[in-house]
Amino acid sequence: MHTPLLYTVSELRALIGHERLGRDVAYQLARRYGVRLGKRLLVPRRVVEALLEGRLEELHPAGVGGA
Repeated sequence: MHTPLLYTVSELRALIGHERLGRDVAYQLARRYGVRLGKRLLVPRRVVEALLEGRLEELHPAGVGGA
């Protein structure tokens, strides 16, 4: 099965759980750690994994200090 490299905000919320991750917080995460492709705001898989594993603070925001 193919695992996406990027997730939309809706997909992020579905993975985490809509009741656990509100829309506003999901968009804040996407703006901070995500990438914009055209009008789409996408969240990399590594960010989703870090969020699920409780290590989000280890990540650098998008465009800051790293790959």
